[in-house]
Amino acid sequence: MEQERILIVDDEIVLSRSLAIAFEGKGYEIATADSGEEAITLLETFSPHLVLLDLRLPGMNGIQVLEKISAWNREVPVIIMTAYGDTQTTVQAVKRGAFNFINKPFELEDIRLLVGQALEDRNFRKEYEYLKYQQRRFYRFSDLVGQSPEMKEVYKQIDILSHAGDTTVLIRGQSGTGKELVASAIHYRSKRNKAPFIEINCASLPETIIESELFGYEKGAFTDAKKDKKGLLELGDNGTVFLDEIGDMPLPAQAKLLRFLEKKQFKRLGSGRDIKVDVRIVAATNKNLETAIKNGEFRQDLFYRLNVITLYMPPLKERKDDILLLADYFLNEFCRDMKKPPKKISEPVKQIFTRYPWEGNVRELRNVIERAVIFTKGDTIETKVLPPEFKQGTGLHEKPVMEHDSETPAPDPGHDLKTAMDQFENRIIRNALEKAKGNKTETGRILGISRFALNRRMERLNIILPPG
Repeated sequence: MEQERILIVDDEIVLSRSLAIAFEGKGYEIATADSGEEAITLLETFSPHLVLLDLRLPGMNGIQVLEKISAWNREVPVIIMTAYGDTQTTVQAVKRGAFNFINKPFELEDIRLLVGQALEDRNFRKEYEYLKYQQRRFYRFSDLVGQSPEMKEVYKQIDILSHAGDTTVLIRGQSGTGKELVASAIHYRSKRNKAPFIEINCASLPETIIESELFGYEKGAFTDAKKDKKGLLELGDNGTVFLDEIGDMPLPAQAKLLRFLEKKQFKRLGSGRDIKVDVRIVAATNKNLETAIKNGEFRQDLFYRLNVITLYMPPLKERKDDILLLADYFLNEFCRDMKKPPKKISEPVKQIFTRYPWEGNVRELRNVIERAVIFTKGDTIETKVLPPEFKQGTGLHEKPVMEHDSETPAPDPGHDLKTAMDQFENRIIRNALEKAKGNKTETGRILGISRFALNRRMERLNIILPPG
C-alpha cells in the first residue's frame, strides 16, 4: 500500500530536521517547509496525509496555513506545535479544525504517539465512509443470480480472481450480461474491499473530456480549468478502477492508459509531475477487440496489457436454466420496491420466457419484469402485460431477423463479403448523418455507437462531411 506522507512546517531548522530523521526512520515519507508559503506549494506537489504545523512562522502565520490546508483537503489531520504562551491561538486553531496540539519543547515519543493517533483516526474515518459506500452497493452482488453450470463457473472464477493480487482482468460478454456486477464482486471479495471501487464508462464520456476525467488536470491546463482536479485513477488509490466499454476509449486516452499500466504512474493534464497510485484495473467490453485492432480502433499493445486474464460472461440464452430464477428474483425485488403485494408468474408467461431469445440479456429480462409489475393489477403476471415484441405463447420477435427498406438499402450484388459489408455500413452511416443533419453526437446516438467509434468508421469508409 501507499507510504504515508508527513509535511513538517517549522522555521526552526534543527527541530524540523530532527523530526524528519525520526519519522523517516519509522517508514514515513517526509517533506519540510520553513514558511507557510512553501507549505502551501507542497500541498499540491507532495500531497501529505498529515501536517505538523508550527503556529509562529515568518510571513503567513500558522492559523492562515491551517485554513489553506482545510480548504485544500479537510480530511488531512493537522497537529499544531506551539509554545506555552500561545494558549489562546492554540484553542483558536483547534476550533478551526486542527486534530490536536503539542507544547514545545516535547519528547519525541509523545509526538510519535500523537501522529499515530491522527493517522489512525484519518484511516478509520476513510474506512468507515467506504464501508457505508460498500453497504449502499452491496445489493448489487445479489443481482448475480444463477445456478446454471455456466454461472457456477463464473462464481468459481470470481473467487479465484478476487485473490489474484493486482492481476489485470478483462471481462468479455454481450451488453446486459452483468459484467459490471462481476467487476464489483471481484473488488469486494478482494483485499482492496475497504478502498474505492471506481466505475468509468468509456462509451459515455465524450472524447474531449475522457482524459481529464481519468487523469485529472492542473489549474490553467485549459480554458475551464479554474482549479486543480484529481482524476478517477487518483481517487481510486488503493482500490479498483473498472473501465467499462474499454473498446470505445479514444486512441489518445488508450496511449496514456497503456503508459499507466506499464509504470503505475501518470501525469495530470497540464502537469509534468508523475503521480503514483496503487490501483487494480478491471476492464470490460462487449466488442470484438481483435477486429477493432485490425480496423485501427484499438491499440494492440494495450490489448495485450489488459488481456492478462479473461473472464467470459455468458449471454442469457446460454443459461436458460437461470431465466425463471432471475425472473422470480426481479419480481420479488420490484414488488418490494414498489410496495406491492407478492406476485407470481403465470405458466404461459414462463413458457414465453424460456423460449424468448433475450438479445438484451439479463438487463432486458429485468426491464420486462419491471414493466409487468407496474401494469399488473392482480397477483399474477399474465401475457397481456408483456411488451409488444413478445408474441403470446411463442416468445418470438414479430419482426424477421433482417429486413431492408428504403432507409437501409441492400449492398450491391457481385462483390466479396467485406466489400459488400463496407458498402452496407457506408450507406447506414450516411443515412444516419443525414437524419442528424451532420451532427456526429446525434448520429452516434442513432447508431448506438460512441462519437469516437463513428469518427473511426467514417475515416475507414472515407465519409467526409460537406463544409458548413
